[in-house]
This record gives sequence, structure tokens and C-alpha cells, in this order.
Amino acid sequence: MTSPNVMRHNRPDWLAPFNFFLFPLISELGSGYPPGLDRSTFNFIVPFESDRRKWKTLEGVSLWDEDIYRIAMHRDGRRNIVVPESLGIILGEYLRHREVKSLAPDGTPCVPSTQGLLGRTWITARKIVPVGKETDRHWEQGEDPSLLDFRLKEYRGTAKMPVAGVSDRRRWKKIGVRNLIRKSKLSQRAVYAILNGQPVRASTLQMFRRAIDGSTS
Repeated sequence: MTSPNVMRHNRPDWLAPFNFFLFPLISELGSGYPPGLDRSTFNFIVPFESDRRKWKTLEGVSLWDEDIYRIAMHRDGRRNIVVPESLGIILGEYLRHREVKSLAPDGTPCVPSTQGLLGRTWITARKIVPVGKETDRHWEQGEDPSLLDFRLKEYRGTAKMPVAGVSDRRRWKKIGVRNLIRKSKLSQRAVYAILNGQPVRASTLQMFRRAIDGSTS
């Protein structure tokens, strides 16, 4: 644990700076999240454990609300259960998934029970959006768990995204990056993007101005 972004969360007492912890991948296919929660509202960590036989029964804490949850390989109806991703869940979903690139023998969309010789489906491109070849891999470089995101990066036009003025950026840099991150509660990447004059979302820049300057202008 080396990132200040993790320390800003509701960090448990057993997670001291430079300690190790485990960040289980929660199964979205197998309804692994507690009821009412998803990847945007639930970051689950457990104390480091080198014995793999104990992984499936570890207890940990949510960085959002400090509630205690326990790992289980199957959901049993209790609210404090977290189901991690497993080969069995992935394989089961693969065998049941519908083939979206093909049509059933009668020309209708495929369903999980479709059988027979499949045909190719037609695709009409309404919009072309360039995407990155690889996913965001900052999590492999010692960053905080909130950066764990396997979605492909999309490259869209940035004409409508504002850029902070030169004078503002110079003034903000004098405050220091760490102080800016702490005051704005934005990620390190977002703060650096603003300071380096990169286009950011209007809401992000407005939130940053309000936190640092106390205004929305």
C-alpha cells in the first residue's frame, strides 16, 4: 500500500503504509457483489495471506463504508458475502452465453439453447469509435485499487472538453500536487492532466476549481 489514494479511503487499522493486502476480483457474472452494490461503490480488500487454501474464506473490509464482508465461492443469501471470480463461473457463463455474431438456423438471434448450423448476422455500423489495443494497466505499477479497470480505452474527440488556463496552472502548481489531490479529492491522473493543460471533463475542472479556489468560474 503505497498510494495516497488508498489512504484517503476508510482504511482499516491493519492496513498500514507499505503493508501488503489482497484485492480480490469480484465476479460480475456470478452476482458476486453484495446486494445494492457494484464496482463503482464497492472496493473490497483483505489482509495478505500466502496460503491459497485460506483465500476462499478470508474476511475483509469495503474501503467505502468499512463494513466487514467474507469471501465465499457461492452466494448463500447473506448480505455480507462476496463471491470472487473463478474459472468455474467463467466457464459456466461461457457455455450458457448466446452467440451474438451468428444467427440461428431459422434466421432468428441465437439464444443459449440454440443448436444446429449457425449463419452470419448482419451488422450496420452507426458510429465508428477508435479504441485502444490494450486496457488500462496502471494497477500493475503499484497504483491504488480504484484504477483496476479492464474496459477498453476509447479515443473520442476532445473539442468540447475544456483546458485550464496557463496562469491558473502556474498558480496551482505552486500549491503542490499532493495538496491539490488532497483538497480536490480527484485522482492523481486527473490532477496531472489539469496541470499539464490536457482536456478534461467540464465537471472535473469545475470540481477542481471549486475545491482549490472556492469558485466555479
